[in-house]
Amino acid sequence: MEWEAAVPRAAWLWLATFVVLLFASGCASSTRVYVKSTDQTNDGNTLYMMVRSTEGRGVATESYQDAAAKLFADPPDPSVVASQPIFPGNTATVTLPDTVTKDVAIYFFFTNPGPSWRVPLRQPLPAEVYIELGQHQIDRVQIRKR
Repeated sequence: MEWEAAVPRAAWLWLATFVVLLFASGCASSTRVYVKSTDQTNDGNTLYMMVRSTEGRGVATESYQDAAAKLFADPPDPSVVASQPIFPGNTATVTLPDTVTKDVAIYFFFTNPGPSWRVPLRQPLPAEVYIELGQHQIDRVQIRKR
């Protein structure tokens, strides 16, 4: 009788341990992107952020118009991993799916963009990316590696 009661408890402990390890390993490989904007960002107008999978060094030569077309494509471009509106004066957070295995680029679509409107990230992706937006461009990027 004691043995029968111990088996379910042992099975439960094994299952709980497995779930905790699975959850912890999933969290360890995800990337969180934090975006801070000011009231003056994009002259106070909402802008969009897009994160997409990339290959090679083509991101550096990709035009603003080509990147924006991927964000608003119908049907959606399969390389787009996440997109989100950025409201000036607010912060935004995006967690990239664990399934992202390629390099990514983070784009900000300002109405009148300055020279710094995208951030390329290579594999292995960092644990966290902190981005501060200025009026018409990205002012600061800080990366916390794993």
